[in-house]
Amino acid sequence: MTRSGTTDSNSARPRNAPATGTSQGEPVFWRVEGSLLNLTAVRPVGFFSWNAQSFLERWARRGAMGALAVGRPLFYLTNRAFATRLLHMVLRGVSRDRLDLLGEEYFNYELKPRIKQRGYDKLKETIGSGARVVLVSQGLDHIMRPLAEYLNVREIICNRLDFHDGIATGRLLDPVIRPRGLFARFSGNAPDGSRPREQLLRDLKFRNQPDLLNRAIQPTRHLPPPVRPPVVHYNSDRAPGSLSVRSSLRGRNILLIGATGFIGKVWLANLLTDLPEIGRVYLLVRPHRSRTALERFQRLVEESPVFEPLAKRHGDSFAEFLSQRVEVIAGDVTQPGLGLPPEIQRKLAGELDVVVNSAGLTAFNPDLRDALATNVRATANLLDFLRECDRAALLHLSTCYVAGRRDGRILETLPKNYTPLGKPGFDAHSEWQRLETVVRETQARAESQELAEELRHAALGKEHAAKHLQGSALDNQIRKNRLRWLRQTLTNIGMERAGEFGWPNTYTFTKSLA
Repeated sequence: MTRSGTTDSNSARPRNAPATGTSQGEPVFWRVEGSLLNLTAVRPVGFFSWNAQSFLERWARRGAMGALAVGRPLFYLTNRAFATRLLHMVLRGVSRDRLDLLGEEYFNYELKPRIKQRGYDKLKETIGSGARVVLVSQGLDHIMRPLAEYLNVREIICNRLDFHDGIATGRLLDPVIRPRGLFARFSGNAPDGSRPREQLLRDLKFRNQPDLLNRAIQPTRHLPPPVRPPVVHYNSDRAPGSLSVRSSLRGRNILLIGATGFIGKVWLANLLTDLPEIGRVYLLVRPHRSRTALERFQRLVEESPVFEPLAKRHGDSFAEFLSQRVEVIAGDVTQPGLGLPPEIQRKLAGELDVVVNSAGLTAFNPDLRDALATNVRATANLLDFLRECDRAALLHLSTCYVAGRRDGRILETLPKNYTPLGKPGFDAHSEWQRLETVVRETQARAESQELAEELRHAALGKEHAAKHLQGSALDNQIRKNRLRWLRQTLTNIGMERAGEFGWPNTYTFTKSLA
């Protein structure tokens, strides 16, 4: 076996090769098997199969490899290209990234220590002469690329798998580089692995399509696929020319619900910092037993660090700035009419431009009464209020996890009466009313004499505490147990109902209902 062209006895450079290292001229095709490595197709595929992602995948691929071991000799004798295709089918379902990683690992730990020194020296001599070298192998490109980079070879011809969305389909791309013949092990182990074009065409069965050889040449460096970000092209006739939050909200009046919550206070601080020309910001704050709505807001401003930059900017005039921009209104979004007096409702209905609803109960599995009141009933009350407003728009904060237990890409659309499991006949409004009925029935049972007797027997049945429970002490214990039973029962009902439709918890269930 000799390289393309002839070689002077006093020079290692082929006569027909360029004098300097360029990519011009006829390439020198260098067959890896035999000259550099005793590389078979089965061992790398077996390595990839043995290192599949999961236990079941590993054993499924091992079983396939075992079946191929029985039939492959017959397929090999019949059609070597078909046998090569059949062998690589066991890699179906493996990701490209994993094959690249395993290919580098296989080269570094299995092949690199076994490179034949004489073949390596001969190849480096050819590369040093300035010849354009192309490595040819039946191995996959996931192994051949690390080998070629190690040898400083820029082009390769090898087998390549087909991928769909980064996952191997198990099909080899054309052209298939078939393995050498049965006797190649005895006749083709010379350190000089170069092959004349005509001989390589015969070996690969490309004689009827000689141009196929040039088309099979691939660059060593793997070029990543182009990244095409998802872009939605809207109808340009309907789309606005520009959008400015500052100009859109300049002079507008806003009602913020949930200002004392985590998101609400940050949103308010950013609004006042970035849009000082806002009209008026009304804050709906629920009074506590010990503090009025205004006192709760004042404490929030004093203690929350999100307002510190704004306070530093305005200095001594910070209180005056807040009084000009912010007005605190005592109310409760869980009550009809937002818990506001009729005259306040009428005032807001005529002045508001935007209502921002940041209220919500974020505990994952709370008492169903609390979840319905804050996450569902409050939203319904707000919608009723908006219907009475002259022009107010709504910005409602929810959560992406209303999607529930779902895999894959989920479009941001609002399917009617959605459930993660796709339950037929589900109606969100009817489900809400059903849950409200369940709450009332459970509360009625909590006050029943039947449950009181059960709780009494349970309290007296405790060995250490029973002797101290009598009279008012027993009544107090029953009352505490009744409240505990009611809270736990309603918590369980919410969790179970959410799970039936595919939501992981009561929080995402009730936010989805809203």
